[in-house]
Amino acid sequence: MRHLFFLSFFFIAFSAYSQHFSGEIQYELSIIPKVENLDVDSLIQKKKGTLTKYLITDGYYKSTHYQNGEVSYSYTYDNVSKSMYDDAPDDEYITYRDSRKSYHEYFGSEIYRDSTEIVNGYECFMVKHESEFANSTTYYSDQIKVNFESFRDHAVGNWYNKLKEVDGCISLKSIYEYDTYYEVREAVKITPMKLKPADFSLPTNKIIVASPLALDTAVELVPPSPAQIELYEELVVEGAKKLEPEASYVSYISFVLYKDGQIDYIEAMENDPHGFNKLAVEIFKQCDFKFKPGLIEDREVSSVAYLPIRFSR
Repeated sequence: MRHLFFLSFFFIAFSAYSQHFSGEIQYELSIIPKVENLDVDSLIQKKKGTLTKYLITDGYYKSTHYQNGEVSYSYTYDNVSKSMYDDAPDDEYITYRDSRKSYHEYFGSEIYRDSTEIVNGYECFMVKHESEFANSTTYYSDQIKVNFESFRDHAVGNWYNKLKEVDGCISLKSIYEYDTYYEVREAVKITPMKLKPADFSLPTNKIIVASPLALDTAVELVPPSPAQIELYEELVVEGAKKLEPEASYVSYISFVLYKDGQIDYIEAMENDPHGFNKLAVEIFKQCDFKFKPGLIEDREVSSVAYLPIRFSR
C-alpha cells in the first residue's frame, strides 16, 4: 500500500509538471493605423521588426526580434540573477536591468473567460489590462502555461502578477492600443521542446554592464574645469554654423563608464544629415569630461551613460 501511495503521488506530480510549457513561440507583429498618413514602416523599425522568436521554460525566457531576416534585438531573463539582459547586435556590450523594479504603473485587469478566440489552433480566453504604458487586450490558452512561481521576482511589465492571475498561461495574442494605432502581436507557430539553462546563455564576446534603469544612483558629470567649459563652448558654436538662424539640434552621446571612471565605446545614438552625430563624438572626446560612476545600492558599477550635446544659433 505504501508503494502504491508513492507511485500515485509520483504520477500526479509528474502530470502536473508535464503540463508546463517549454519551447518556442513565434509571434508576428502588425500595425493597424487609427489615423491617415501614419508611417507604419518607421513604427515597425522602432518595434525591431515584425517577427519575434520567444523561448520560454520555467524561470527563463529569451525574446529575439528579427528585421528583414536579421536579428535586430534580443532580451533574456533568468530567475537566478533576477536580471533582464538587453542585447543589440551593433553594440559591443550587453546591458542588464533589475527585473524586480517596475518602471510603469499598472491599474488593473479583468478576466473574461466567456470571451474566447482561436489563436493558432488554441482556444483562448480574454484578459483586459490597463496601465500608464498602454491599455491592452490579451488572449491566453490553458494549454500553454508555465509555473508562474518560477517568475516570482519579475516585476518588469507586471509579469509575475499577470502570470499569476491566469495560472501561468502565456499570451498567444496581444492587442495594444495607442493614440494613433493598434499594435497586434500574435502567435503563428508554437513548438514544444525541452530547454535547459544553457539555452539562455549570453554571448561571451561582449562585456556586460548596467543599464541606467538598473542604477539606484545615476552617473554624475564631474563639474568641468574653466578650460573644459571654454573648449566645449568654442566647439559647439563652431559646429552650430551649419544650422539655420534660430535653429537648434541635440545629439545624444552614449558611452560605457567603468566603475574606475574610465570611458569606452563612445558613439552618437542616431545619425543626422548634417553630421552633428560625428561632431558631437569629437567634442565629447576633446573635452575629456569626467564622470562619477553610478551606484547599485552603495556599490559603484560599470554602466552605460548618456550626455546631450546641444547645437544652437
